[in-house]
Amino acid sequence: FAAFFMLAGIMSCSNTKITSSWMDSKKTGTSFNDILIIGIAEEEHNRRLFEEQFTEQLTAAGIESEVSYRILPEGTEINRDTVDAAIKGKNIDAVIVTHLVKVEEETVYRQNMDYRPTYGYSYGMYNYYPSVHTYVNQPGYYTTHDVVKLETNLYEIKTEDLVWSAHSKTFAPEAA
Repeated sequence: FAAFFMLAGIMSCSNTKITSSWMDSKKTGTSFNDILIIGIAEEEHNRRLFEEQFTEQLTAAGIESEVSYRILPEGTEINRDTVDAAIKGKNIDAVIVTHLVKVEEETVYRQNMDYRPTYGYSYGMYNYYPSVHTYVNQPGYYTTHDVVKLETNLYEIKTEDLVWSAHSKTFAPEAA
């Protein structure tokens, strides 16, 4: 069960936030030895990049994993037979499948300066007022960046059951 929380932690790193998740309560206590990472992408290089990054994060968290592109090369139809044949003789007991849901543009208003509250209002109104007035009247600015939304599912190989699912959103790397 700790692996699920580590996966959630990995997905919520830095500029990625899990927006919703679900876990099969009947799988409480289940742990996996080795996880196959399958990234579904239009471009093969994006698939490889995603799978490598995800595997690096899992390894850093102490979870063994393998990228799928090494055992399911480009052009391979991914189905029960091809995955079973590819993992035969390996200790892979779970699969993570992730795909892009959509990319959205997000606009955020940012204050031009940080508000620093004046502690100890004993300095009186004439010291407090100018600092707050400057903050309130200093114009901010808008930034626009891409937000990538993904769906990630964790399946148990033995039962083919969905064990965990999450939707996440990530600031696009060029916007971070």
